[in-house]
Amino acid sequence: MKIIRILELAWLIIAIAGAVLGIYKFANEGLSEAIYFFIFTFVAAVFYYIRRKQRIRMEQENRPLE
Repeated sequence: MKIIRILELAWLIIAIAGAVLGIYKFANEGLSEAIYFFIFTFVAAVFYYIRRKQRIRMEQENRPLE
């Protein structure tokens, strides 16, 4: 269960780093150089969302019944 949380945070950090680098490239070199970072950010954000939903679902399934 802990590994899913770690992967979720890793994808979030990767998405944030990609967005920061994309903005930096866009400001200094234009959209043609930054587009790859924005695509990478989008993919990382999708993976973050998938891992988050997976973790929440697993936590609900493993919760003891009261």
